[in-house]
Amino acid sequence: MNPALKILIGAVMVIVGVFSSVTYFEQLVNLVQAGIGPLLVLVGAFVVWLESDEWKMRKEKDSREGLQQQFQTEEDTSSSVEQTQEQVKEAVEQEGHTCEECGRTFDTSRGLSIHKAQKHD
Repeated sequence: MNPALKILIGAVMVIVGVFSSVTYFEQLVNLVQAGIGPLLVLVGAFVVWLESDEWKMRKEKDSREGLQQQFQTEEDTSSSVEQTQEQVKEAVEQEGHTCEECGRTFDTSRGLSIHKAQKHD
């Protein structure tokens, strides 16, 4: 069926309903008043449902953010441990490796072992 025809039929139904209810105005008022209570119950229940659902979603989001912050803190801790290990390694490398026999200093332990093999063996 054509949408325009459906609109026309609906408009006619509205007009006929309004004109027929004019003669029964008191009954129409009573019907509206009787419908307000159930309508308020439905709207109130809908509002409670929406707000409780939003509250639950907010709590889940907060808990996820807390876990992310905890994970970030653990990552920061592990990265600071890695940085400390690198600093210790650099300090050891800066101190160098000294040959016990001649006192010469090398940057790496491999350099020291090559020196010992070539000069002192």
